[in-house]
Amino acid sequence: MSKVAKRLSPVGASKRRTPRSTRKREVSTAIGSAPASGVVEGRVIGTSEPGQVRGVLAGGETIEALCPAHVDAVWLQAACARGPVAAAFVLVQPSGRHLLWGIFPGPEHADVRADIVIRGRHIKVDAEALQLSSRSAHLDLDAEGNVAVKGRDVTSHARRVNRIKGGSIRLN
Repeated sequence: MSKVAKRLSPVGASKRRTPRSTRKREVSTAIGSAPASGVVEGRVIGTSEPGQVRGVLAGGETIEALCPAHVDAVWLQAACARGPVAAAFVLVQPSGRHLLWGIFPGPEHADVRADIVIRGRHIKVDAEALQLSSRSAHLDLDAEGNVAVKGRDVTSHARRVNRIKGGSIRLN
């Protein structure tokens, strides 16, 4: 039995060898038939209530889908105001509900800005380089270990000792 056929055979199925012609038919039938659950293409057209989005599947069916916590609903609502957002949905078994699996913003969504709140006890960003920018303030961390802070006014405040260390220190 081929690896694919083994994976597709039911638990407790017989391990005896089947003739080649039967094996080929089993595998092609299993691969060719659409599974009861799977990824379905569509578009997100809006958000309905917290944790849910409205979508249209590729076949034209309108659905309500669960929205995972890592997809920001505020950004998604602002993006849908500009146009539908391409998405992938998964049909979850045994409930038969749809779940938003991924979103694929297009060029019309490039300038969508929305307030995003990240909640967590510990938030870690691990990157080779990091840049935080607002309108007129910047914090740059590069791969060589350089840190640049730029802004109109920069304040350093410590309740205890405020140390400045370096091989050489230049003031003004």
